[in-house]
Amino acid sequence: MVRSFILLMVSLSLVSGQATSGEPSSRLADSLLKRTFPFSQKILHKPPSPFFKGRPYTLEVFVDMSQDSVEYVSLFFKTDTFIKYREMPLEEYRGRLRFRYDPKIYPGDELQYFFVVVVKNGGIYASPVHRDGRLRPVKIRPVDPMKYYENLIR
Repeated sequence: MVRSFILLMVSLSLVSGQATSGEPSSRLADSLLKRTFPFSQKILHKPPSPFFKGRPYTLEVFVDMSQDSVEYVSLFFKTDTFIKYREMPLEEYRGRLRFRYDPKIYPGDELQYFFVVVVKNGGIYASPVHRDGRLRPVKIRPVDPMKYYENLIR
């Protein structure tokens, strides 16, 4: 009963905290990083590689669930210039969900992010998840394009 109540509260927090960059979404991100999630291949994401400095990128995720069962999908991200995670809603585009990351708007030398899917039955999925069920945010350090291609030639 208590577990169901906690899941309900986290679900409501996710839904009501859409697109906020304030304190509530960062507290939610901190609590999500502490809990465990079922390992599932229902959320598919491949980090962009190479990730060049100063260039905008589209972070995309595919959710292999019926749209009727999904309540909400969001991205939590931060750079090394932000202390706390920001929650951003994802835009649907041709069967995938995406967020446009622009380093001019969100500057930093490292990007960390993870995805969360809230299901209408009260379940929560996240990605990427380690084998122990804990969230393991993607960490990307942008590289200088000149140095990247010089290293490929060598």
